[in-house]
Amino acid sequence: MKSHHLFIMLLILLLFAAGITGLYRGKEALKQTEPVVPPTAEQAAPVPEPARELPPPPAEQTPPVAPPAPASPAVRPHSAEHATALRVTQAFELPAPQRATVLNELVQQGVISQETVTRLNDWRSKKGDVPLQVQEVGNILDEQARTKETRYRISTADGGGEDIVLSISAPTEGKAPSVQQAKEVPADKTRVTSESDSLSVVEGFVEALKHGDMETARRLTAGGDVTDATLAGLCMVFEEGDFVLRNRLPLRNMFSKGANAGFLVYLSPRNGSEKSRNVGIEMTHDAQRGWLIKAVALDDMLNRYEESAQAEGGVYFPIVKNPQGGDSLVLYFAFDDATLSPRSLKQLKIVANLLTSREGNINISGHTDDIGSSAYNQDLSERRAAAVRDALVAQGVAAERITTRGLGKRQPLRSYRTGDSRQTISTIRGENRRAEVYLDF
Repeated sequence: MKSHHLFIMLLILLLFAAGITGLYRGKEALKQTEPVVPPTAEQAAPVPEPARELPPPPAEQTPPVAPPAPASPAVRPHSAEHATALRVTQAFELPAPQRATVLNELVQQGVISQETVTRLNDWRSKKGDVPLQVQEVGNILDEQARTKETRYRISTADGGGEDIVLSISAPTEGKAPSVQQAKEVPADKTRVTSESDSLSVVEGFVEALKHGDMETARRLTAGGDVTDATLAGLCMVFEEGDFVLRNRLPLRNMFSKGANAGFLVYLSPRNGSEKSRNVGIEMTHDAQRGWLIKAVALDDMLNRYEESAQAEGGVYFPIVKNPQGGDSLVLYFAFDDATLSPRSLKQLKIVANLLTSREGNINISGHTDDIGSSAYNQDLSERRAAAVRDALVAQGVAAERITTRGLGKRQPLRSYRTGDSRQTISTIRGENRRAEVYLDF
């Protein structure tokens, strides 16, 4: 009986335990079906809502379309005048509605006059919606009025037709730069007239040199100190590609007094590995012919070529002073060789057209270094002079105008001293292996 009672009590205990377990599991199930309350911001980041499509905003909420960026690449201004030129140019690259708004703001700010805006709009309408580019020409002084203006040329990529030149005043106390003048000019910079001012003539002169156009360069000179050899040498400097006009203020007006003016032409190395150099230009004003180039100072460029010769060997400036007066064009030869290099032949082509179109005598002298006997070097120098003569005749220069002579090693261009390094001696000898072309015009 006792065992029966024990069995019943044990069964009751098991049922009671099972009931408690089921109650606990049911409570857990109810907890899982309850909605989850999102945590507060302080507790955790909010749970993103499921993605859903949203209706488009009403028409009046559509943001306005921003005007397109100017077609020309972004350029960082380097001066207040440059910034003004860029603002005006970029305004004319905008579509008509935005352009009118921006130009109106510039007029209200006193940056440009309404008359100038009208003139520029007319010019722009002839060009179409093509990208524009801005090139800084240089500055020009008015010493009587004590003013200075910086000039910028606005052109199109095709480079045809007419360009616009902006003359922008220098900023003064309490006053920003402004466009003083806007003028249509030929895209061909060499097309200057007797009415052109000094800066325009210098720009045209340098442009002619850049393209090896010696005839145009000569037309813009007053003769005298500016020899044909000087012009030829300048053409060669540009043609060889070592230097280009620097972007910032390439033509700087140093003085302007009455009928005289002076400029510095700044040249930057194309590869950016050297400092800028300059060429000095002195000008005079002729009552009939206008502004003309009176003299060219090449000291800085001569120094540069001398440094290059010492560092690299075989790089020599193509102009030297001739004992008879004036300048001579110089062509260099390899050791014990009378063959013109491709570089020398290219240099002769620069002056060939000028020589065929002008009268005058051409004197060619051949020279050698100091290595070898006098008799051998005499023969070598004569062969070098003859090689230059033959090249000029092949390019159309009349043979009867040319006189040649060999001077052996008797007239070195440079001499070395005892104690000079082997490299210095080698460089000096290289400069003496040459032929000089003296243009007696």
